[in-house]
Amino acid sequence: MTRREFSISLAGLAALPSLGVTLHAIVGARLPATLTIGIPLPDDKLEALWELRRYRTRESHSGALAEEFTGILGRAAIHPLSTTIDGPCFTYLIPFENLTARDRAWTSVNADPRWAGARARFQSYQFGLYRVA
Repeated sequence: MTRREFSISLAGLAALPSLGVTLHAIVGARLPATLTIGIPLPDDKLEALWELRRYRTRESHSGALAEEFTGILGRAAIHPLSTTIDGPCFTYLIPFENLTARDRAWTSVNADPRWAGARARFQSYQFGLYRVA
């Protein structure tokens, strides 16, 4: 994904600059070095580790897969701050308390039998990790 495509996919998160929070990439070479989101964050999220994930599905009608995937994430205690579905692409912005919590959550997703079936329906994914500036 290009930086331009990525920026367009997150356009729904943009708001007034005075309300913005800038996230700086710590991992994710193909994703933007910084993200500015216009969502006021609670104080307990300012120290969070943020993960941006983008999945591309093989399916033209992806609504059912998006619902299924959201359920899988919820069972693993992953609660995205933002979810964008644009045709075959799903983009999630997910806060984690720290890297250990992130690893624990994704280990839970990978152990979920429903994920094994859903994973085959995705063509590709990308992710990046961010911290508040």
